[in-house]
Amino acid sequence: MTTTSDQGAFVWRPTGLLESYFVTRSNLDYYQCVCVWSQFNRPVPKLHLYGAIHALIARNPALCTIVLESKTKSMKFALAKDVDLDKIVEYRTTTGSFEEFLTELHEVRFTYEAMTPVWKLFVWNEKTVAFVFDHATLDGTSGALFHVQLAQLLNDRSILLPADVSPIVKVDQSMKLNPAVESIVSTSPSLRFAASTLFQEFGPKWGPFRPLAERDGTIFAPYVHPVEGSIWRILEIPAARVNLLLNKCRAQNTTLTALFHTLLVIGMSKAYPSVRGFDTSVPINARRFMTSYVDAANEMGAYVFRYKEITSALREFSWDEVIRFGSALKKGTTKRSGYSLGMLKYLFGNISGWMEAKLGNVRETDIELSNVGAWKFTGGIDDEMSYRVLQLGFSQPHGTLNPAIKLNCAGVVGGSTTLTLCFSDKIAGEGKGDMVFGVIKHMVEKLSEAD
Repeated sequence: MTTTSDQGAFVWRPTGLLESYFVTRSNLDYYQCVCVWSQFNRPVPKLHLYGAIHALIARNPALCTIVLESKTKSMKFALAKDVDLDKIVEYRTTTGSFEEFLTELHEVRFTYEAMTPVWKLFVWNEKTVAFVFDHATLDGTSGALFHVQLAQLLNDRSILLPADVSPIVKVDQSMKLNPAVESIVSTSPSLRFAASTLFQEFGPKWGPFRPLAERDGTIFAPYVHPVEGSIWRILEIPAARVNLLLNKCRAQNTTLTALFHTLLVIGMSKAYPSVRGFDTSVPINARRFMTSYVDAANEMGAYVFRYKEITSALREFSWDEVIRFGSALKKGTTKRSGYSLGMLKYLFGNISGWMEAKLGNVRETDIELSNVGAWKFTGGIDDEMSYRVLQLGFSQPHGTLNPAIKLNCAGVVGGSTTLTLCFSDKIAGEGKGDMVFGVIKHMVEKLSEAD
């Protein structure tokens, strides 16, 4: 479809359910951007980066997507006419830590009315490339795919770079926008899932609807806007320790995701010793596509789940708990379990009102864990001129409607894994987030020791 504005005609499509949700959330300033970063073994010069980005944009519609009529019920995704890399790419050098730089990155705001793609690229201290984007058009998985493709293109010596690469990338207007998820697969929840979710949202908290585990939801500050003082803590687990943790998980027939969740619960239990349980959320949100060729049969990119439970407080480490949570997560994210995306239709178009009504109320989720997994980086030539990814990291902001404490995970296949904890002392309590992080760090070191 095409539409005409003051800027001319645009190729467009209506936004999907989740896309409309995220656009509305950003318009309310209830959410900041997402960041996925990669650290390379050598400096990434602008000439090579611009050449790679030219190729990336040519093959990925999501990098060319703009938002039109964002404050109306007729909001649309459209193809940009061009992308000005000089306005999107920024080289920065600082003497502080990357944790401190993350605070600055998550203060980036995108303006839909500017009719430019809602992402930026920061090259920090020459070697770390931070891909910062609005959640409306991209997610953590597509952010990781961005870095996989970037590394491949930086190492592609068949790409002949002119002496001066143009910062203006013309967008092929015959390119097809990536589809909304619900246009290619069914996202309708089962009746059981819909009823359960609606009871959790609106039903009584007693009798047959009372959770099996107790949860003390008043330990954190209520939903408030704006959220101030978000803090990030980063733990990079070296490859040798990751390998030991993986082997121990495999021996127990469980996963690193389940292990990291258990460590998060132990940290929370020590930071809040009187609490009986924590409301846990694990979003599996791999719906954004970083290619022109969408495979609807591929579950990565087709389904949107959100596993929730109340996890009992845990004072000591237990593999039984890791196994239990891993099994529950696997069972809770099958096709038969339902889709959180499909539940958005029950808001009847009043997404903004639903969000604003939560302000001042008790938080519905205490902790959240998002793991985009480990990614294989290939295509490099093993010499001093090749680009190798040493670290992959993933961070999300606190956000107005987010849980009090959030843990993000990302890794390199055969390499390191990075854990990023986000919290705000004003919501979690002074020093509580650092206490949780300290426990996670200590337990990772302890568990990754050779037996």
